[in-house]
Amino acid sequence: MNHATAELAAALSTMLDRIDATLRENGYAGEPIIMYLAGGLAVNFYCGSRFTADVDASFSRRVTLDPNDLIVDFADASGKPMQLYFDATYSPTLGPMHEDYEDDAREWVGIGNERRLVKLKVLSPLDLAVSKLGRFEGNDRGDILELARHEYFTADEFRERAESAASYFVGNVRRLQTNINLVCEDIADLEPPPAAGPGIR
Repeated sequence: MNHATAELAAALSTMLDRIDATLRENGYAGEPIIMYLAGGLAVNFYCGSRFTADVDASFSRRVTLDPNDLIVDFADASGKPMQLYFDATYSPTLGPMHEDYEDDAREWVGIGNERRLVKLKVLSPLDLAVSKLGRFEGNDRGDILELARHEYFTADEFRERAESAASYFVGNVRRLQTNINLVCEDIADLEPPPAAGPGIR
């Protein structure tokens, strides 16, 4: 399942180390705080595509972080200097999100969760796709199709999850339903036609 680009994963691990250090330096000693990863980095985790430089994530508790302290310098596979940064403007409330998205998030195994006070989980492929329906511009539509291309969900599964999330969404629900229909048509085009039965040509 983990197809993350090695350079991105290493930079993200460094960012998590800095968040962990901030928590410890400020005396936090409670239960581990869950960080829920969304956006392009989550797509990269599942598909190995969509090289991105920003981290879209939310937390299980309210935390105060300085985004400037979380900027990580790294080099991509070609050696080009890059920076990974935390997007402080991201919020899971700014688009459709299923009410069970936190329960269904998947742990990023191998990134060092066991040694930190912050534990990284990735939105499930379905919830990640649904979250992209709100803005639905730029890479969003392509990201949903990339997840479907990797067979993380079918058109029917996507519609069920998306319409469930839409049932308690406040905003332009008509636009949201249009986006759901468009995506389901796109995904259906990716799926092979049903096999013909005996005697059917």
